[in-house]
Amino acid sequence: MKVVQVRCPSCNSPIYSKQRDRLFYCDKCNVIHVRDGGVDKIDFEIGEFKSEPREERVYVPFWRLYCSFVIRSKRVEGGHVFRLVSWMRGEDGSGTLFIYIPAADLDTAMFKRLAVEFTLSSPKYNTRLNFGSTPRMPTVISRDEAKELADFVVVTMEAEKPGVLQRLDYSLIVNSTKMIYLPFGIGPGGMVPAF
Repeated sequence: MKVVQVRCPSCNSPIYSKQRDRLFYCDKCNVIHVRDGGVDKIDFEIGEFKSEPREERVYVPFWRLYCSFVIRSKRVEGGHVFRLVSWMRGEDGSGTLFIYIPAADLDTAMFKRLAVEFTLSSPKYNTRLNFGSTPRMPTVISRDEAKELADFVVVTMEAEKPGVLQRLDYSLIVNSTKMIYLPFGIGPGGMVPAF
């Protein structure tokens, strides 16, 4: 097995990491890249902490997927398909939306809660240029895995509303992806957003 020093694709500086992560961050030139059969720079944003949390600070990675969505047909008993139509930008059961996929190693309940909450109401935050001294959670979900999980988020959102969803025929196309690092505080009560 050959060990190769990971270097930044922009400035050629060596990249050191104490944790296993799918994404490599160069703190010299603020570039994030992934190595997956080649080197691919990742478009990303870093959210600013709104206030100084008393808890431990951490950045949590999310894939933000900009998607086109079309509902071809639906059948619901005891309710209406209202969530999908209400949060899409468009008319007649079609439009665009952002779907947020947590990319860190989170338990299933936290993953589902954050994905649905942030997809229904996109986080509002100021951005910063780097992470400073704040650690970031490792990214364990690839961009392709996030695209596959987008369907899970859509179905989860509809299945948890009143009424019994019997059939939903739709198409979901991911137009673009961006890695978003959101600030969180970790305390006795768990992880809470800090933006």
